[in-house]
Amino acid sequence: MRITTAVLLTLVSIPATSMIPVAANAAPACRAVSAKVAMTAGGPADQRVAGTLCLPRGHAATVHLLIPGGFYGQAYWRMRGDRQQPSYVETMTAAGYATLAIDRLGTGASSYPPSARFRQDTHQIVIRQLIRQLREGRLGGGRFAKVVLVGHSLGSTLARTVAAAHPAEVDGVILTGESSVPDEAAIARMGAGIHRATDDPAFAGRGLDDGYLTTRPGLRADWFYHRPNADPKVIAADEAAKTTDVFPPGDSYTPPSINKRIQDPVLIANGEHDKLLAGARSSSAALHAQEAPFYGPRAKLETVVIPGAGHVLNGHRTAPHWFAQARAWADRRVGGAAR
Repeated sequence: MRITTAVLLTLVSIPATSMIPVAANAAPACRAVSAKVAMTAGGPADQRVAGTLCLPRGHAATVHLLIPGGFYGQAYWRMRGDRQQPSYVETMTAAGYATLAIDRLGTGASSYPPSARFRQDTHQIVIRQLIRQLREGRLGGGRFAKVVLVGHSLGSTLARTVAAAHPAEVDGVILTGESSVPDEAAIARMGAGIHRATDDPAFAGRGLDDGYLTTRPGLRADWFYHRPNADPKVIAADEAAKTTDVFPPGDSYTPPSINKRIQDPVLIANGEHDKLLAGARSSSAALHAQEAPFYGPRAKLETVVIPGAGHVLNGHRTAPHWFAQARAWADRRVGGAAR
């Protein structure tokens, strides 16, 4: 089995069973949703995307559509790297924003179609359908006037690809765990830790075809975390709750040359110790200098480097630092929070 650099550039997020429990008095009003979607433009809506819609008090005009990365699911966004502090979902709902966290097709509680049915643009097509359903009020919570795409790793690639190709459908973009300068040598070494789901005892009885992949034990701890600043219980839960994924044929990593077509505000947040990025991680200013040439003026690009964090930003003790940055950015650049 050949795993390409393009595929490996797009890995990461966190499955539902790895979620650290949230205190009842801190939990937002959330409910499970199920969206019927098509895998191709104009195709039959014969698949289902599972998600969790969380609403603040009052009516929010803006919803954050939360897109996890490779081998992870919707609970990445409810993860608490610091178990005494709120998750991304809790932070945003407390600020007055709605959130919809999803399991992409082939992961979590969503449909598991044959891998041969995936096309290069399947995940993007699904995201656009979810945007439309949110705006039309078909997933609950009323109609949302504004949609912010929030991605991690593969989710970031998908978010900026949709925003570049369809800028009128998006009102803001938050990108994490991805940059214009990946460390391809490190990514190639990490490839040894990816194998077919059918070869993994956790999924051997699921009837999945060879296009479904997963991570070998230990990969997440070795590659996605900066251990000195991560709770061992969080890492262990992540390893125990891994999921499968499918990477469509073709180049899964959209080159940064498309980013100039993004016409909406953009925030980039990366970890200081992300082993999969070769570019600027020393400071927020250095990251901005690296990324700014790839974006136009309408992106109003802002950047932040999160101290003490590896690739899985939400799994580190400094996660609340970037949550606060994202909340302030949303207020400043997008608005639409319930008051």
